[in-house]
Amino acid sequence: MNISYLYNGDVVSSIISQYTEVKNSNVISPTFIINTIVNIYQESIDIMIDKSKEFIITLESINSINIFDKISELGIEPLYIFCSDRSRRFFSMIKSNNTSAFPSYLYPMGKYVSTNVSVFYSPLIKDDYDELVLYVVDKSIQSLVYSIQNMDYIIEPNVGENLGWKHTINYNLYDCKFNSYKLSIRDVSRLRNDKINNILNDNWYIKNTFYLFL
Repeated sequence: MNISYLYNGDVVSSIISQYTEVKNSNVISPTFIINTIVNIYQESIDIMIDKSKEFIITLESINSINIFDKISELGIEPLYIFCSDRSRRFFSMIKSNNTSAFPSYLYPMGKYVSTNVSVFYSPLIKDDYDELVLYVVDKSIQSLVYSIQNMDYIIEPNVGENLGWKHTINYNLYDCKFNSYKLSIRDVSRLRNDKINNILNDNWYIKNTFYLFL
């Protein structure tokens, strides 16, 4: 699979998790296995987000500086960066081709000059209208090397209204040793203008309400 940030994490603890789909066949399904890995990815990204320490950065401060230099200024030693759709703008890249059966967002967006950091787009990372979001981690966030070894694939008749077979994979979801940082990049000038407009609108409302009562 060559998804290193999910594969070789430094395990701290684990919980039992599972993924289930109802299918028409009682034969082992490669598609279902891929969907299980995607589910583990989603759970792992949620763990990463929950563990993150936030830094607020002004957009103006990185308009004239490389984003990697800005991360270094914060004292962070990144190994992986996960970005939203809008925050991809900060990275110029040599695009890489992905022919894997797994979703393309599981793999780096491209190759980067003069850095060993891998950058990924994640559909799970959402921006607000006034900020761009990056998550930076210093180690792998999951340990599929152990999960895959201990997965339990169960196929049984589906009980209920739907016909078919219930496919379930039980697996260990690991909490791994890594540091996670949320970089919230905000346009200060836009925020300032929005606040000024709000104040002006509030004053207009108060003034006109006063004249109405007169």
